Amino acid sequence: MERSLFGFIWRYSKRQQIVILAMTVISFPILYMTLELPKWIVNDAISGKDFPKNFFGFEMAQIPYLIGLCFVFLGLVVLNNVVKYFLNIYKGVSGERMLRRLRYMLYNYVLRFPLSRFRKVSGGEIIPMITAEVEDVGVFIGEAIATPAFQGGTLLVYIVFIFAQDPFLGAAAISLYPLQAYVIPKLQRRVILLTRERIKNIRAISERIAETVSAAPDIHANDTARYHLADLSDRLFVNYRLRLAIFRRKFMIKFLNNFLNQLPPFFFYSVGGVLVIRGDMSFGALVAVLAAYKDLANPWKELLNWYQNLANVTVKYQTVVENFDVEDAIAHEKLHPEDADSITLPDTEIKLSGISVSSGGSGFALSDVTLNAKHGDHIAVYGRDGSGRTELLLAAAGLLQVTAGRATFGGQRYEELPHTVISRHLSFVGSDPFIFNDTIRGNVVYALKTKPCPTEEDAADDDMAKIRKAEASLTGNSLLDVSDPWEDYERAGVEDPAKLDDRLLHLFQLVGLEGDLYKLGLAAHLDSDLQPAFIDKIIAARTEVARRGAEDKNWAGLVELWASGEFNNSATIGENTLFAVPSDPTKKVWDAAADPVVLKALREAGIADMLVEMGATVAATMIELFSDTGADASLIGDHSFITTDELPLFEQRLRRHRQSAQKPLSNEDVAAFIGLAFRLVPGRHRIVTLTPEQEKQLIAARGPVHAALKDNEGYALFAEDTYIAPLSIEENILFGKPRVDRRGASDRIDAFLRDTVNELGLREAIARAGLNFEVGVAGGRLSASQRRRIGLVRALVKRPDILIFDSVADGDRALMSRIVEAGNGHTLIVGTADPQVAKLLETVAVMRDGRLVATGGWDSVQQIAIDGASVELEKEAS
Repeated sequence: MERSLFGFIWRYSKRQQIVILAMTVISFPILYMTLELPKWIVNDAISGKDFPKNFFGFEMAQIPYLIGLCFVFLGLVVLNNVVKYFLNIYKGVSGERMLRRLRYMLYNYVLRFPLSRFRKVSGGEIIPMITAEVEDVGVFIGEAIATPAFQGGTLLVYIVFIFAQDPFLGAAAISLYPLQAYVIPKLQRRVILLTRERIKNIRAISERIAETVSAAPDIHANDTARYHLADLSDRLFVNYRLRLAIFRRKFMIKFLNNFLNQLPPFFFYSVGGVLVIRGDMSFGALVAVLAAYKDLANPWKELLNWYQNLANVTVKYQTVVENFDVEDAIAHEKLHPEDADSITLPDTEIKLSGISVSSGGSGFALSDVTLNAKHGDHIAVYGRDGSGRTELLLAAAGLLQVTAGRATFGGQRYEELPHTVISRHLSFVGSDPFIFNDTIRGNVVYALKTKPCPTEEDAADDDMAKIRKAEASLTGNSLLDVSDPWEDYERAGVEDPAKLDDRLLHLFQLVGLEGDLYKLGLAAHLDSDLQPAFIDKIIAARTEVARRGAEDKNWAGLVELWASGEFNNSATIGENTLFAVPSDPTKKVWDAAADPVVLKALREAGIADMLVEMGATVAATMIELFSDTGADASLIGDHSFITTDELPLFEQRLRRHRQSAQKPLSNEDVAAFIGLAFRLVPGRHRIVTLTPEQEKQLIAARGPVHAALKDNEGYALFAEDTYIAPLSIEENILFGKPRVDRRGASDRIDAFLRDTVNELGLREAIARAGLNFEVGVAGGRLSASQRRRIGLVRALVKRPDILIFDSVADGDRALMSRIVEAGNGHTLIVGTADPQVAKLLETVAVMRDGRLVATGGWDSVQQIAIDGASVELEKEAS
């Protein structure tokens, strides 16, 4: 990567900069004529006497001559602005393309960072550098040559024009420029240094904020929030002091610049006025000089701003390059090999001969370790955290560079092999594998996405695809299309997506997650248009559940089924009234109260006023209970339908409601009260008690509401023979609500559903639906055990010859037994601190203090392993 900003600009945008320069030069003659014409208009057309005059071959009187010159002036102004318009667009496009290239290059460097570097830098530092800090660099790149060329050329045109009118005035116009050119860079140099310090401080603040986000549980558990606030406050104070110092120098520069720019007009008015009075200069020339100097200030100001931006952007660019273009970066060819498919290995033997790995300080995480793993070996690397176990596994997987010794894979050094070749034969799972914010399926097939696998049908030939590819080529970005199919079925040993899902279900069963997948599948939402056969089975299961409910009194006491002519006391009043839910699963049924279509339907059904009265009762109760909670205001979030911020608002609405006889409520107030009423679950909340007559009114309202919403895509209407997409699979099968007045109803319903689903052969289909479960940010909706096992499935799906994992099976001997059985004939290297897991493997390598202290069967190393663990425990205790 180019260390110089202008080296980077010239290397990657030389052609664009030449075009910008050519367009800039074209504008100069036009600009000069826009300065010259006003003098002709004043001296020849307005003050001139020898008429008619010849104008482009036509004889013209004074007024036509004046109008003609004015139109020429207008045409030149338009032409000049057209040139500027296209120039500015071209500059913007060039800058944006270079910014895209720069960000892509920086992200590529992040992918090339060795694992050891991620211990020195955090995401809080890297993210702002790639996003915010280089934004100014991209903007500047478009201006890098255009601004000094255009503004400098414009300045030169103005100066030449002023000198042409009078040499003395020309000298006065430029007399102070040398002083400004000397003083301002001196002041700016200190601003540059302060800016560099501010950038470093901002990065430190970003890192602290990122740490806070990651360490939130520990902060709350240890009550250290005040310490973190004090730490951030101190860093913000440092930032304030730096900003203040920058402001003082920056605005001093502006003060000097503005003052010096105002001196030349003094000479123009005084000396120029004398010259006009004596007749040594025409009045039109003086007017033209004044106009030219007025415009002269703008390009000079732009040049100074450009210089300041240059200093600021250069600092940012150099700082970014220093942080990304590092000496220990993984070679580009190793990540992006051209002939990886042609590289074959004679075997998949791993040989670690006397390797040492730096700990990042003065010591070694591994010291003189020798370990060999031949094809088919099953090896347990036994040791507590900090023993060197994890580092040894990373080195064996080629993910950690050794500082001494020799590490080979298939007879070749790891650093000589492309990642593609290593990944083709080897899978690694750490003790805490990263889970992407995607579905479960997206996470486990991630290992198959090494390159696009498009078919002829997938080939994109639309105009947008061509533009996207052309832009990627211009900016040095990847030419691969992310919208192409990337799942390599051949690598997984299957032919199509259905077979791949079959294999995934088998692997989930292998790692013991099939039951979890089934439960997640029950909570999944399906698009009814995508899986019609599965939808039909769910409707059949719903019918079976209803039949069993009618026959089994115990079941009938657990669930209140939906029926078009019956009221459901375990559902909200909103669901009972609409007999529908919003199509968007993230929206609540009470949000529908603000929909004008729903509000109109409720009024037509004659229940709007009744619902408003219910809502007003709820509001009054909430205000009475929670308006004076004071320090216990957190109770509002747990038990109130109204938030703390909404309490004063509903107090005002209640006052308006009491006066509604004189002045009707607004639609906003009506919707707010109905929204509260919609939240009520009659079987749970006793704030409002519905009479049989009111229940009949709400049931009767379903007809007008459905008539209003039948063509509205924003709602899914309930019907016994229809799949309701916003509801989960479990809710669709039940087609009802668990009784809120029955304790333990949910557990008994789960058992009943499990039996019904198994009998109908739906369990596997529901488990498949569980593959589409969204896991949340970093797998936050999953447990730690589930994340580790999903990481294991990700490693197994590509059928590796060698499987290396760390602590995944600790505490689960059955899982380890299944993996050993499934991995028969393949190489297994397992990191563990669990003796029960270590016993199941043929060879155990015992690690302690970064050294390999024993190797052999568990019986032969057992005493050393146990004694070593006891010693380490004693060290920790002391």
